[in-house]
Amino acid sequence: MPLETVVFLAGGKVLQHVSCLLSASAEQAVREASFAIAWSGPGVPCLPDDPATVTVSGTLWGTGYVRDVRGQHDERNRSYDVTFVSRTIDATECSIDHPTGFKANCDLVEIAREFDMLGIGVEGSPKTEKKARHKVVPGETLFETLETDARGQGVLIHDTEQGKLKLADKPEGRHAGGLALRVNIKSATGEITGEGRFSPVKVRGQSSTGVTSPALRPEATARDGGVKRNRPRIIPHEGEATSSRLKKRAAWEAKRGAGNGTSCTIVTPGWRDTGGRLWTRNFLVAVSDDWLGIEQDMVISQAQLRQDANGGTEAVLTLKDPRALGGDNPRGKSASGWAAPGGEDVEYRDG
Repeated sequence: MPLETVVFLAGGKVLQHVSCLLSASAEQAVREASFAIAWSGPGVPCLPDDPATVTVSGTLWGTGYVRDVRGQHDERNRSYDVTFVSRTIDATECSIDHPTGFKANCDLVEIAREFDMLGIGVEGSPKTEKKARHKVVPGETLFETLETDARGQGVLIHDTEQGKLKLADKPEGRHAGGLALRVNIKSATGEITGEGRFSPVKVRGQSSTGVTSPALRPEATARDGGVKRNRPRIIPHEGEATSSRLKKRAAWEAKRGAGNGTSCTIVTPGWRDTGGRLWTRNFLVAVSDDWLGIEQDMVISQAQLRQDANGGTEAVLTLKDPRALGGDNPRGKSASGWAAPGGEDVEYRDG
């Protein structure tokens, strides 16, 4: 595999490193990286909160800040471990300081942009319903004020290479080529578990107007065909309960439960697909591994890129059925245990 050149620019200077680990997830708002720094200058190589970027062979991978600087030494030698976090760290840790904390008639993207008081930036255009009003709870972070509605409407919150928040309700692209046993899979582990999987999944809520049964006792039910016995889960819906909101929330909870219960981790040499793209979270990839019983498209939920002191590179990819992250049925030939439920057969009753 060709050697990847990773450049870690922090505090206005390039920090040479002997090894690194870059990690980005479709299910986390902040990407992270760690570097073993070779430093012979005075003091420490950088300081927390120094602006930083990470590029891979000229391709921007992350924009953010130095997080931690850890040093150690003996009588002759010293070493430093430095961690990096995306700019979106402030969306998960800093409170919203907004003049009113209120916005009317807004969808999820409009909420995100209204309360992005730190100028982090928001991308994405998921299809979400408008709310009559959104009120920030005092002390809430931007992530916290978005997360409940995002969960209810099947939207993922992660970050971009530029350090902006990204709202997505489906996989964002497809990798060229694929991952195949005896071709480019160095090792793989898979887990199929019943933990966290339920069927039926029922979501119940109330409308803010009306006193009839449709307003007071609406319910949506989704079923996970991979659950072989009765394992009910009842979820109270936060916010306004409409038919579409309840159905989407029920389907999302069933899909996420199945996705978390059926995941595999594949180690592949190199950091790029056959088209030259870095392995990317929330991208589809064809997987063929008959020893794990997988023959279908999978979605990358997390991509970790590792480089050791000798310059060796490998990617560690965590993959799930695309439906677990809002994608379509892959219609592959995998063993049945790998499947996540679809959202087409959600039942709704209004009392």
